[in-house]
Amino acid sequence: MPLPLSLHSEVFPATGGASAEGISNQLGRPRADRFTLLVREAIQNSWDARLDAAGGVRFEITGRHLPRDARQALLATIFQDVPANLPVRTRLAGNSDFPVLAIRDFGTKGLGGPTRGNIVPRPGEPTNFVDFMRYSGRPPNRTYGGGTYGFGKAAYFLASSLRTICVHTRFAGPTGVESRFMASALGPQFETTGPDSQRYTGRHWWGGRAADGVVDPVAGHDADELARLLDPAVRESNATGTTIYVLGPEFGDTSPESVFASMARTIVEFFWPKLIDGVDGAPSMTFGLQWQGHDIVLPINEPQWALLNHAFLAASGGAPTDFGKVHSISSQRPRQDLGKLALMRRPANSVSVGGSTTSESAESISGRRIVEFPLRHIALMRAPNFVVKYIEGPPAPYGLAEYAGVFRVDSRVDAAFARSEPPTHDDWVPDQLEATAERTYVRVAQRRIKELVEAFAAPFSVEPGTTDARSVLGFSTMLGGLVPSLHDDGGPSASRNGGTPRRHPSASPTDARTNFIGEPELALINGIPAMVARFEVLGRPGRTATIKALSRVMVADGFETEPPEGADIPRVLAWRTPDGSVCSTGSSCTVQVASGTWSVEVSIPSDAMTTLALEIEAGP
Repeated sequence: MPLPLSLHSEVFPATGGASAEGISNQLGRPRADRFTLLVREAIQNSWDARLDAAGGVRFEITGRHLPRDARQALLATIFQDVPANLPVRTRLAGNSDFPVLAIRDFGTKGLGGPTRGNIVPRPGEPTNFVDFMRYSGRPPNRTYGGGTYGFGKAAYFLASSLRTICVHTRFAGPTGVESRFMASALGPQFETTGPDSQRYTGRHWWGGRAADGVVDPVAGHDADELARLLDPAVRESNATGTTIYVLGPEFGDTSPESVFASMARTIVEFFWPKLIDGVDGAPSMTFGLQWQGHDIVLPINEPQWALLNHAFLAASGGAPTDFGKVHSISSQRPRQDLGKLALMRRPANSVSVGGSTTSESAESISGRRIVEFPLRHIALMRAPNFVVKYIEGPPAPYGLAEYAGVFRVDSRVDAAFARSEPPTHDDWVPDQLEATAERTYVRVAQRRIKELVEAFAAPFSVEPGTTDARSVLGFSTMLGGLVPSLHDDGGPSASRNGGTPRRHPSASPTDARTNFIGEPELALINGIPAMVARFEVLGRPGRTATIKALSRVMVADGFETEPPEGADIPRVLAWRTPDGSVCSTGSSCTVQVASGTWSVEVSIPSDAMTTLALEIEAGP
């Protein structure tokens, strides 16, 4: 077993310095919970540390309760000497469970370079170790980077109830792959009394004490042995990368299983593009989660991701589908391309509109998903293809459709958008940019995205009376999911604001009743945009029934009993018998019960959606 590690507690220099509490507060007051922050920061850092520019990164989070013998070994080696105001030893020696998270990456460089902040690196030498373990924040210096080992690294400490982590890393050194191990904590600042009294920042490191009294990381075989105390599954000797152990994660009142399910959802919500942005659509990054030896499934097969995938590919230069649009967004003064916005629409369906498709355990710890149904979400992202945030557009009229989109920043202005992000990388804040041109870029992009999304979600305008085949195609494809709505034997169902349905008189169960067959179709009938609804009349054969069409229009605010002044109104164009002949062109038609499939053709006004219900009055 390695020798016990030495503790180094940082003393405030004469010129002042950053306290541990100040470092912890560098993330401000983020909207996301601590584990969402942890996942986002860790994945961004792992991607920035990739060996291959194209990707090939594996990211994992595993967790387990540390067994008693491992806890005793930690007390005897890593944490033999601990400040009195850090309860690490108390927790390790206690009787309650002691969970540990292991955050690993593979296909990455590891934390190489100098081990002390005052050592000048050689030309071309990385500074990854000191960036993560020593400095309290570093400016971004990576092209198209996501994380920077800067202020956001506080997320690792904030996820620990002890504000303590251990780091094991392997990197390519001058003589081959080398190992390092070090522990660190962010505790309260404190003072000692007496003739040698000093003020301490609250930052602590555990490692091997050098001759000058500074604690450096443990290296070589001893570093690997220390890592095995925390996790027997230490990476292979030639596999570079980093494992960060979060001690005593702050689960609170939430079960570990729910926390892991929430982290799985965070991975998909913010990093799904990495699953399709590699060569030929392959993943450029893969993910795995495991708690107590049980794999946690990523919710990647939920229907919303397919629509967002299509939007991402379209924004990346692929051809949009019939139900989508791609817009180039640019500023005029100064003239600059800002990025591509792809918007995709599809019919609303029972899978999404009916409610959640997964259990509550897969929701975020805050109890709310980022992407909810029905979809109307636009993912904003920069060059690393990480989702910075989602914005919600207006709902599609009456919930007849859902849509999603992706805005990808142009590479030439990626740095400006990156500088507009807070340390949590979860927003674009133009007011924090110093350069006027950069503020303009971000503001223009935000404004144009909002305008284009609102226009995309609005009802599609069709010129009545046109017979142009291209207009027919545009009419059907641009409506996409915004097809008319059908309701059997009564009026429209509840409005989107949850109001009570208004029911019309209908036949009793013993009389004839109508049943719509399939979905309504869109057509141009004598040059008039129309919906065609097929139905059957069920009941005692040989009887007749009078069927009346009850159609209503819906504009942005919901259904209108009386259409706006000067507006078109839906009207019945024809009723057709099972053999296709016209039996009536009025608002009602007398039909034979149980005689086959009938149809009704109703015009669709421009700038409005139409719903149709059938009212029935049984005959003799």
